[in-house]
Amino acid sequence: METNRSFARRVATAAFVSLMLVVLFLLIGYAANFFFLVFGGILFAVVISALSHWVSSRTPLSYNLSVGVVVLGLVLLIAGGILLMAPAVSRQADQLAESLPQSINQLKTSLQQSQLGRRVLQGIPKDPGKLLSGSGGGQGILSRATGVVSSTLNGLVNILIVVITGLYLASSPGSYRKGFVRLFAPSYRDRLLGVMDQCYDTLKNWFISRSITMVVVGVTTAAGLALLGIPFAVVLGIIAGILNFIPNLGPYLALAPALLIAFSQGANQALYVFILYMGIQSLEGYILTPLLDKQFVSVPPALLLFGQVLLGILVGLAGILFASPLIAVLLVIVQELYIKDRLEAKPRS
Repeated sequence: METNRSFARRVATAAFVSLMLVVLFLLIGYAANFFFLVFGGILFAVVISALSHWVSSRTPLSYNLSVGVVVLGLVLLIAGGILLMAPAVSRQADQLAESLPQSINQLKTSLQQSQLGRRVLQGIPKDPGKLLSGSGGGQGILSRATGVVSSTLNGLVNILIVVITGLYLASSPGSYRKGFVRLFAPSYRDRLLGVMDQCYDTLKNWFISRSITMVVVGVTTAAGLALLGIPFAVVLGIIAGILNFIPNLGPYLALAPALLIAFSQGANQALYVFILYMGIQSLEGYILTPLLDKQFVSVPPALLLFGQVLLGILVGLAGILFASPLIAVLLVIVQELYIKDRLEAKPRS
């Protein structure tokens, strides 16, 4: 009788866990924007908090004053960078936007010269504008323009929400931590605070590691393209650095415009650019990232790729962008609260 009750209890527990997982995925699907805005705010708060603790530990300033100094410093740094680099970058960006259609037309002309190329072109619509807008003429242009404006405003609002949320969390992290753990039984609170500290360290280390790789990839890409004589090297380097925020997928997205521009100067230049990008990504993937992982945080590449695909399907671009730090935090939670506390816990005597 006791065995039957134990079996029924295990079945009920498994069913409850499965149901909760289904509910979680449904919540992510229906309220994905909310969850990822919150996570983005947490990630931003971790960055501000880590910098503020660093300033506070090396100056007489209190933590709250350090937060103000860090925010002001970031604003001045970003504004100064924009003022110094904006004219050159804007000029190159405009030229790049004008050159890309010409490069695409040259690529189509080259493809038409071979049988395989003509087969590839058969699957490409002759008028991409109609495919994107669903209609022709002025209505299609108006529809695309409205969509661009709407997407831009939505993106700016989301960024503003993330920044404000992060500032609120960073200004008083202790109160939010204590308020969260009070939702649980007193016997679990100290353990949860410890796990939250580990998640904080993981996000901080992840951001440091990712920032280093973004800077290294951006600078080396721009320098390599300049040595090859490829136009718009600075803009293409900035694109490569920013897109390197997305592991696995970002480097290939950055390669596409560089290849198009290089192809306009000849097939040999396109080949050299391809070798350059693959070489930089190989050095980053096999040397730089492993060295940083030893010092900071490590996420299994296969697990990261699966997570990017899954979250990309569920929530789109936001899932791909935040897959890496989210998986890093989930690994800490699973390791601490499930593997250590459940599977490897010593039985009570």
